[in-house]
Amino acid sequence: MNFLEVLQQQAPLLADGATGTMLQAAGLPVGEAPDLWVLENPAAVRMLVAQYIDAGSNLVYTDTFGASRVHLRRGGREEELEAINRTAVQLAREAVAGRAVFLAGSIGPTGEMLEPYGEFSPDEARQSFAEQAALLAAAGVDALVCETFTDLSEALLAVEAARATNLPILASMTFDQSGRTMMGVTPKDAVAQLSDAGAVAVGANCSVGPEVVEHVIRAMKAARPNVLLLAKPNAGLPQFVDGKALYATTPHAMAEFAMRMNEIGVAILGGCCGSTPEHIRAIRGAIPS
Repeated sequence: MNFLEVLQQQAPLLADGATGTMLQAAGLPVGEAPDLWVLENPAAVRMLVAQYIDAGSNLVYTDTFGASRVHLRRGGREEELEAINRTAVQLAREAVAGRAVFLAGSIGPTGEMLEPYGEFSPDEARQSFAEQAALLAAAGVDALVCETFTDLSEALLAVEAARATNLPILASMTFDQSGRTMMGVTPKDAVAQLSDAGAVAVGANCSVGPEVVEHVIRAMKAARPNVLLLAKPNAGLPQFVDGKALYATTPHAMAEFAMRMNEIGVAILGGCCGSTPEHIRAIRGAIPS
């Protein structure tokens, strides 16, 4: 299968749901990076990918959102950069087990503030993104996804660096209830600049929940009608009860959101924080396969 050819077909690709909150439910301590479980609890990571595939996902993300040199350096795990990225791809491939499922290598923001707002240089960010992208590409992913960015400048650096692999690049930003990112980026600017930079699909992930993501996706569609779009919302805004985050968006509500997104031609659907295999199974039952 060719990822780009399938992506451009009428039926949307169904991505997976949450990684971090699902691994926390499996025992990952709150505050610990999910990426580290690639080495410390590989069976749980492999099982989660398999659960999403069994629920109907035909596009899954690697557990590498925070597995860049910059991220790992903060926790003193920089020397495990290659092992984490390589192993994450291997575990996902084992879960795929020959089924018709694509694998996207996840690349998140550095967590640092770029100049002039902070002291982190664009060159260092670009180098970090390029290094992780090259590792994921060498390990055998079908595409790369630069996700959960709030700073458009940083997202553009990530897309630029990832394009050096010659793999298809997906790009998604996270928006708040104002309809802008934390750094003030509008959906119109995001879709225009990221698609012009070479991302084959652009969209929103995380972003409070389906309502905000729907607003953002419709604004992106209006600004760039021919751009392939990606929608992967949280299962709502978490409420903390007895120290645990509870997400209110039901699988049924997520399926209704997915149907509306399918009607306007969104190319990739899925879930983010708080979403489960049950949410993905509900979406699969509501959209073309």
